[in-house]
Amino acid sequence: MRVMSLFLCLPLVLTSASAREAPLPPDRAFAFSWQRHGDQVRLNWRMPKGYYLYRAHIEAKDASGRSLPVKTPAGRIKPDPTFGPTEVYYGTARASFRHAGPVRLTYRGCQEDGLCYIPITVL
Repeated sequence: MRVMSLFLCLPLVLTSASAREAPLPPDRAFAFSWQRHGDQVRLNWRMPKGYYLYRAHIEAKDASGRSLPVKTPAGRIKPDPTFGPTEVYYGTARASFRHAGPVRLTYRGCQEDGLCYIPITVL
């Protein structure tokens, strides 16, 4: 009877273990692109299923380190064990800001029920 129970439970264990995939590298988890039109900069991200980007962790700074106001649409509220209820983006995210010079952009996201990435900075 114990052997039969083991074989009945084994598919459940294997399914849950294989459902959690190894984390993607950051550039695949948060595929980033941008466009500049004069001083208007538009940012876009695409995330595969199971990944999300924090709205509050999208930041832009000019060459002297001053923060630039970044416009982002509302995200979905997610209960987060580290940050509490927070807004996140699933699937796609976009943001924009105005600045003509060099910019340092930082963003951060996580794998659902898995790894949270260190902040990613693009110069």
